[in-house]
Amino acid sequence: MRKVQVVLTKEALRQSDRTNASAIVLDIIFATSSITAALEAGASKVLPALGLDEAREIGERLAPDSWMLAGENNAEAFAGYRSYEPLALATPDMAGTQLIYATTNGTVALRQADFFERVYAASLRNASAVVRHLLAHSDAQTDIVIICSGSKGHFNLEDFYGAGCIVRCLRDQTESTLRFSDAALAAEMTYLGGHNPYDILANTRMGQIMLKRVSAENIRYISQIDSSDVVGMYENGEIRDAR
Repeated sequence: MRKVQVVLTKEALRQSDRTNASAIVLDIIFATSSITAALEAGASKVLPALGLDEAREIGERLAPDSWMLAGENNAEAFAGYRSYEPLALATPDMAGTQLIYATTNGTVALRQADFFERVYAASLRNASAVVRHLLAHSDAQTDIVIICSGSKGHFNLEDFYGAGCIVRCLRDQTESTLRFSDAALAAEMTYLGGHNPYDILANTRMGQIMLKRVSAENIRYISQIDSSDVVGMYENGEIRDAR
């Protein structure tokens, strides 16, 4: 029976003997939402880095003028580079560009998940599209692990809410029998609680921090459920649109 699990923080992720599972990584505010935005804007690929130094090293190996660097450290944008929020990356000049992207939590979670057979970067905006692709391209017995990035080991409600959205999409899109962990069931109940997505995200700890640093339009943008068909798949150190 196919199992669906939710890992509450990237620090709680443990490599097991079930490395053939599919993983969906969430950092709703903002990394995986921003990655989705960049791919939607036409970025050829996103190269997730662990920090600014590594991001610069990646850039040195690429052809000049073929890449752009963006990211943050502890929610502070890298000085001299593109900002990390989604609307800063959802721009026409992203088309055809290789985006080197480093964040405190989301890109770290993606890198930590690279032992899984299949890894996706997902958001509320493309939850259904990611689930649809995963179900179509993985074995019906392959387990699914939904990874909440969290914040430096701390639980983040926005990622848990996103996990619930993914769980609901799985229910809606599959007729096969799924066995959900208690954390997956709790995430789904949170998602189905009847609250407006924007209100949920804006009132989280990270949402409140971001409302002081970036525009509220960024929160509204990432709160749009299933507004994108982008499927960000992480493989061999890069994220591409797998459609």
